[in-house]
Amino acid sequence: MKLPLEGLRLLDVGTRIGAPFAATLLADFGAEVWKVELPGQGDFMRTIGPFDAGYSLFWAVEGRNKKSITLDLRTPRGQDLFKRMVPLADAIVENFQPGTLEGWGLGYDVLEALNPRIILTRATVYGQDGPYRDRPGLDRNGVAHGGLLYLTGYPDRPPVRPGIIVSDYITGIFNALSILIALYERDAGGSGHGQTVDLALYESIFRLMEHTVAGYDRLGVVREREGNRLKNSAPLDNWETRDGQFVSIIAAGDGLFPRLAKAMERSDLLEDPRFKTLADRARHADEINAVVAAWCRERSAEEIETILVAAQVPVCRAFSIRDIFRDPHYAARGDIVEVDDPTIGPVKMQAVYPRFSRTPGAIRRGAPRLGEHNREIYQGVLGIGDDELESLRRDGVI
Repeated sequence: MKLPLEGLRLLDVGTRIGAPFAATLLADFGAEVWKVELPGQGDFMRTIGPFDAGYSLFWAVEGRNKKSITLDLRTPRGQDLFKRMVPLADAIVENFQPGTLEGWGLGYDVLEALNPRIILTRATVYGQDGPYRDRPGLDRNGVAHGGLLYLTGYPDRPPVRPGIIVSDYITGIFNALSILIALYERDAGGSGHGQTVDLALYESIFRLMEHTVAGYDRLGVVREREGNRLKNSAPLDNWETRDGQFVSIIAAGDGLFPRLAKAMERSDLLEDPRFKTLADRARHADEINAVVAAWCRERSAEEIETILVAAQVPVCRAFSIRDIFRDPHYAARGDIVEVDDPTIGPVKMQAVYPRFSRTPGAIRRGAPRLGEHNREIYQGVLGIGDDELESLRRDGVI
């Protein structure tokens, strides 16, 4: 089956996640991605664990569906070779410090002159302008400056980082979205021209900050860390069970709380004036949360799920990856797939997402070996002869 983005070609000159993840998402739906890596070293993701026999499993997941070529963009010959690729591409993704491409003579003015249709997305921590643009930074700086770190954790403890590199990954998603928007404007919109897209990790986080800006503007509210609870909702928490697991029960609303009370065989709670409405329960959060906590401590996680699912109360255990591998719902929906990696063989990873009914994506190949596609691209596509290719290799350009 033809994939929906076949015919789209991207040059991925980024590293880590913010730029490369965008390319991976589009590659999963058929885009051809030329992953440009430093000769002899490769992308940073190849060097970060966990490792299987010295091979990065992080790279195995995020390098899938790409073609790897080696090229040193810091050298004049490398820059000239890159310029030969630009007319063949639809988009370029990069996440160097601002000004890096310009320092290599590869700023957008140069790229646009070579290919007026080219789209260049630029992901950094603080953006391409502003007083902080030249500050170094990584994912956690984006989480901190975007306001999420301040809100994460308990009020009496230091802020806690989210469990994954969330500002990097969210920026990668916004990055992929921005490429598709720019393509639509260029092609369906009829302009025929590319453009640059400025993405900042902190702004990706900031855009997800719910009502925080409006609340401060209109009400002067500075949101603080609340742990697993919310000031305007109760009962709400992640409760420990008799068998040492944790369950998340969401039943604070006036429609759901009666279901929870009846499932707990505590219909008397519905007559207690402290718990009559959501606002009442929020004012008496400690009391109602304590009731639910005591009920959970007397039962296993499986018992709680069975009782509450039957009562149509939203509930879920906190799943570890072991739980995920054993879960029948994950299995039924095919969320975990096995990919034949060219280095380590079969390895399981997340399936292509999102799901399309008529034009689903596919994992066509595992993460490439470093420079695996040099000959295919440099000779098969660019038409470079054997002598020039050997010269480029000998001089460390590729």
